[in-house]
Amino acid sequence: MKKLAISICMLITLSVNAQENKKFVKAMEKNIQLLDSAQTIEQYQDAANAFERVSAAEKKEWLPVYYNAMSNLFIGMKQTENTKKDEYFDKAENLINKADEISKDNSEINAMHAWIVSMKISVDPMSRGMKLGMQSGMLTETAMKLNPENPRPYLLKGMGAMYTPEQYGGGKDKALPILEKSVEKFAKFKPTSSIMPNWGKERATKALEECKN
Repeated sequence: MKKLAISICMLITLSVNAQENKKFVKAMEKNIQLLDSAQTIEQYQDAANAFERVSAAEKKEWLPVYYNAMSNLFIGMKQTENTKKDEYFDKAENLINKADEISKDNSEINAMHAWIVSMKISVDPMSRGMKLGMQSGMLTETAMKLNPENPRPYLLKGMGAMYTPEQYGGGKDKALPILEKSVEKFAKFKPTSSIMPNWGKERATKALEECKN
């Protein structure tokens, strides 16, 4: 009887956990769709708020925090004033650091962090380029080492090279083979679930075409 009671308790626990997981995935799918369709600052803010609510309820999950960081990154990119850009880029970086605390040694988190840092550089390239450029590069390389099949860090590295002047070691010739590798990896890449990061394929294809022209 005791063994039977334990087995029933285990089955109930597994059933509850499965239901909670389905609820989490469903909420995330809805919010990712909201983020993917966003075009205005207000719409990106709605997505950020939605992910923040999920992360408040699911404190051990890194994905809601990751997508909240991504939403704030896009809000910053939509701003016209540098102080506003910095405000949202800083918020995005704080969030991605929080995601890193939840999930250490995560290729996707390192790649997103590298993208955020590169956008911080774009606000003031002359004063930030050297210091933050090194940080972004290290984060990108770490993302590659953690998952060599992740196409996103190759995309970020290629785009970084493309927009770096030739006299500083960049240019289209440098970017071309990196972006080619990114596109090759995107062709083979399959996310492990419907809510895992799956962005960048169109960006990589367009960037490669731009390099070839």
